[in-house]
Amino acid sequence: MNIPAFEISILGRVGRKTAFTLQEVLTTLAIIGIIGAIAIPAASFYYGKCCVMAAVSEITGMIREAKQNALCNDSYYAIAFDPVLGKVSLLSGKGPDGRWNTVDDEVVRSFALAAKGGGLRFGYGNYGPRPGHAADPDGITFQNNNTLVCNPNLTGTSGTVYLISRSGYAMAITMNTADYGYSLWTWGNGKWSQL
Repeated sequence: MNIPAFEISILGRVGRKTAFTLQEVLTTLAIIGIIGAIAIPAASFYYGKCCVMAAVSEITGMIREAKQNALCNDSYYAIAFDPVLGKVSLLSGKGPDGRWNTVDDEVVRSFALAAKGGGLRFGYGNYGPRPGHAADPDGITFQNNNTLVCNPNLTGTSGTVYLISRSGYAMAITMNTADYGYSLWTWGNGKWSQL
């Protein structure tokens, strides 16, 4: 039986034994370890940042929706922050008890911070509140039972809600009392900076 020449040369190369030295294996493992030690915390922080930004985007969408509905329906709307359940809700009414942020509220929609990932929670961690702003242990400074209320005149309650991820990325949404406007803040380089 004749085997073509190209097949013989391929078989010859495959049949050769090759191996890595212990030094090559240890060097490769050390490089992988160093890359992992640098990349994993950076990826974790970036993931936390993305999760906080997704939650902030959802909250600001609720703020715009509350503003639009208050104008169109000539009624009060509110955004309720529940630090115990880690939940944010857009409300269209107080319910029979006449109080915001209670179990009988008329909920338009809501979301849980945990559903956004990244170990999100309300609060500012060790960063503290924005300079000149009220401190609150739960990171929510709205005085009406942790509720941001918007009326048909587009004036609302002022205050700040802080969100922080497990990896330490933090943002704040600060509402003013006029025009139902807000500003976004982020923690970085040892201070709160407006976006």
